[in-house]
Amino acid sequence: MRTISTILLSLILGSTLAMSAEPSVVLEETFDQALSSDWHWGLGTWTAKDGVLRAFESGERRHGPVKQRRFAFTEADVRFDFRLEGKATFASLPIDGNRERSHILNFVMGREVFRIIAHPKKGENVDLVREKITLADRDWHPVHIVLKDETITVEFNGRTWIAKHSVAAEPKANIGFGGDSGGPEGEKAGALEFRRLKITATP
Repeated sequence: MRTISTILLSLILGSTLAMSAEPSVVLEETFDQALSSDWHWGLGTWTAKDGVLRAFESGERRHGPVKQRRFAFTEADVRFDFRLEGKATFASLPIDGNRERSHILNFVMGREVFRIIAHPKKGENVDLVREKITLADRDWHPVHIVLKDETITVEFNGRTWIAKHSVAAEPKANIGFGGDSGGPEGEKAGALEFRRLKITATP
């Protein structure tokens, strides 16, 4: 028979292993208050309130809303939810390098298409994935992206995509949100909303 001390030791070791297996959170945004100065650049109108980051096109420049956050990393496990309101057609998650390198990757989640876009060089676009989809009829859409070495794994809209490219292993300096909110009519046309951004270290 096992002694009480042996049983207790087993329970303690099991608990310790379970705790060590939990991935560490490296970035989490609740969007319960105004954005910090780490969200350093953007186009359009962005507001954070009650756990939701809301955006729509505004200003003289004809461009959908986009917002960048400083966040240096190479590998990561990224999760967030989004929803499209009104005439909004897609949401995106752009990832940038340094000022000279600019875009590295962009993930486009649209009503009719899903894309993973790599940017091997500044101004160069390569579709790693471009597939027609029908966006599931739900209010919020969860997205799960894992970047590990040169491998990109995305779980979205009930499907999983896996792609590989050398840009995925490059150092990254910014992560952000963007998309098409419906046009220059601003909030009357539509809006993008994001919530529950959480990034953990990859195992």
